[in-house]
Amino acid sequence: MSERKFWNKIKNNRFYLALTGIIGAILLFFLVLYLSVPSYSFADIEPFNGDFIYNPYSEINRINYIDFRSENIDNQGIKVYEYGYALTGTRYLCLGYKEKRKIDYPFLQSVHYKQFNIDKLNKKTRLVALAHPTKGFKKGELTHLDHYRVMEVLSPNDNSLYYWDIALSNGHRANIIANTGDDFGTVFDTIKYLTATIGDNDAESVYKSLETGNSYAVAYRGSLLEVPELQSVTLHNDTLSVSVSEKAKEIRFIGQNAIVKQRLNNISEGFYQFKDDDSYIRTEIEFNNGNTLYLNPLVRHQYQYFFDLNKAKVMKGRTYLMWGVYIIVVLAFARKFFRTRVISTEPRPKGEGNGEIS
Repeated sequence: MSERKFWNKIKNNRFYLALTGIIGAILLFFLVLYLSVPSYSFADIEPFNGDFIYNPYSEINRINYIDFRSENIDNQGIKVYEYGYALTGTRYLCLGYKEKRKIDYPFLQSVHYKQFNIDKLNKKTRLVALAHPTKGFKKGELTHLDHYRVMEVLSPNDNSLYYWDIALSNGHRANIIANTGDDFGTVFDTIKYLTATIGDNDAESVYKSLETGNSYAVAYRGSLLEVPELQSVTLHNDTLSVSVSEKAKEIRFIGQNAIVKQRLNNISEGFYQFKDDDSYIRTEIEFNNGNTLYLNPLVRHQYQYFFDLNKAKVMKGRTYLMWGVYIIVVLAFARKFFRTRVISTEPRPKGEGNGEIS
């Protein structure tokens, strides 16, 4: 009885009828939006492995310090914007974009939605970076997510070094970037972050530097002029050599699962010999005043010519099956919904419900 009164009230009131239509359209939009995302198959978790070691660093002839969140970044010919509207806080920094992506999934996002966003952004963007990962990504998701090349590991409100090591430890080659942004202030003793790219300062060279890993991140206090520079990163057989322009307080070589494999103190050049169980080695160089350089990893690979494996693939069969099931469920619900509405608005036989005998 109450159900009939409800539908009659909507039917006879234009405001309620319009409101019901608007709410229905919104729900249908989000339903289609969420159900349109495919299912992914993620490769088994596997660290970097093989007899070869990839060194991303070439000859260091010029260093450019860049903040990709700076307001004047466009003046350098580098196009950057932050993508993401989700309540989960999941964001991506898009470097070298041709067109902005306007659609996102505002509520809950599984790893499949995040992977789909990365793939969509890759079609319109030169490089996709996971932005402040600790705020929008789960640790378990970083064991699976693929097809991105850059991670915003350091920023004033986020330190994602451990998240970076999770991705690396599971065989995902992600290169580091660090940004401070213009709205953080200019306090002299505050830690600031920049990305150092190696090579020419034009946009294409910067993108290529980040893409290949021929770059590093810098955390510093005071003046950027006081930050020592990276001079060389070389690999001879299985021995890694790293040198800087000034004596460092400590050089740390970090490997699988964020384990510090070796520490060297008060030197300007450090050496580390790869062990058989080292899947990757990245280097942190800290100076007496706290200034620190964070280098990209050298990773093992299986073939003579290095390339990145595809570890996330769309499961077409499962996706089509799920879409079919969703469509059937939606149609069945819609049929029941409208059938109930029609029945509730049909006139009752004379005398029904009021004690009269027909």
